[in-house]
Amino acid sequence: MSEEKEPQRRRNRKDRAAEEGVEEGVQENPFGAYLQSEAVFDKLKLLNYDKDFCKSYHMSPINPYYFAFKHDSNEQLWYFGSLLCWLLSLSKIKYAAPEQYDDPSTILSTATSQLKNAGIPNEFSQSTLRQGFGEEICHILNLAAQKALKSKHWAWAAPVHKHEEFQQEEDAGDAVEVTSSAEGGNDEEIEEEADFDEDDQDFIDVDATKDVSHVTTEKAAILESHITNTEWKVEVERVLPQLKVHIRNDTKDWRNHLAQMKENTSTVEGALGDTKGYLSQLGQEIEKTLAKIGSREKYINGQLESLITEYRQNQDSYAMTKERYKEASKTVTEFSQQLAALTAELESIKAEMDERGTSITDASPLVKIRNNHKALVAEISQMDMRIGVIQHMLLAAKVQQKGEIVQDMTTRARDPFNQSEEWK
Repeated sequence: MSEEKEPQRRRNRKDRAAEEGVEEGVQENPFGAYLQSEAVFDKLKLLNYDKDFCKSYHMSPINPYYFAFKHDSNEQLWYFGSLLCWLLSLSKIKYAAPEQYDDPSTILSTATSQLKNAGIPNEFSQSTLRQGFGEEICHILNLAAQKALKSKHWAWAAPVHKHEEFQQEEDAGDAVEVTSSAEGGNDEEIEEEADFDEDDQDFIDVDATKDVSHVTTEKAAILESHITNTEWKVEVERVLPQLKVHIRNDTKDWRNHLAQMKENTSTVEGALGDTKGYLSQLGQEIEKTLAKIGSREKYINGQLESLITEYRQNQDSYAMTKERYKEASKTVTEFSQQLAALTAELESIKAEMDERGTSITDASPLVKIRNNHKALVAEISQMDMRIGVIQHMLLAAKVQQKGEIVQDMTTRARDPFNQSEEWK
């Protein structure tokens, strides 16, 4: 079936599930994401993505189930966008690869538009693809890888069989010793290998028959051997150790896993009976011990009832005493604050009284006052002397000015005409 029809098949399966009344999660394959992721990984290997993609885009290789479950949604979405860009570039649809810290909506919108240009159907919502993992992501990558393979004209080649020359055993009685280090189900593997060997013996090599037809009659006539029996035994003893087949245990074989599971199941079932008996006995003993503890607890509570009531009364009285102590502590604190304030005020008053007492008993201020008084008297006498001198000088200036005025008036009175000329 072509992978382009996968969305249509999924829709048909959902419609059938809805018609039958079965939930979608029950109808679909829960391992579909793992199968799709493994298919994508195989196709990437065919496209040689280790060298072409990882080295050119500087990306680390991924495991086959990288997109099957959640690791880091942002990193997986960025890897999905880069891988899709490379796959579409193989189909000759080139665009810029996303950066690691681009917006997820930008990466998804670019991928959706490029898928539409490539003709790859995308019927999934961006909220589903934003997770960066799941069956939808694997499905889109699967379609892109398939398109890339078609664009490169890749096809399965015919198998090449390497034909080996079949040798006929001359001594039918000789046997090859097979030593097996495997246990349990490895005998079935040996039988299957024997069946495969028989099928190989039934294989007819056409080219070998053609070569046999050209064998000369002289070589066909040599049927007798000239080797002695002793030489045959020596040769058999020499070759026998090299013919031993050592089959080693394969830890990944499902038969070994099945045998180990059966062995573990039988061991658990064998130990379950004894363990169940021990556990039931232990449970009964625990129940008896709990009953004894309950009865002892009731007895102790009855004996200590009076002491408990007395303890409760003492506890109540202690609580009342503690409350009274808190109130008294508050009162003591208030009184202590008042005492501190009064003490500070008393200290300030004492300091002021000391200053006043020292000022009363000290005579130095009076001496200073007397000295200052004498200096003031001396200054006042000097000022009076200066004032007298100034008054005398002012009086002399007034008298002189008055004499000049009188002389001038006398002169004008004597010669009035000369004065008019001067005025002119």
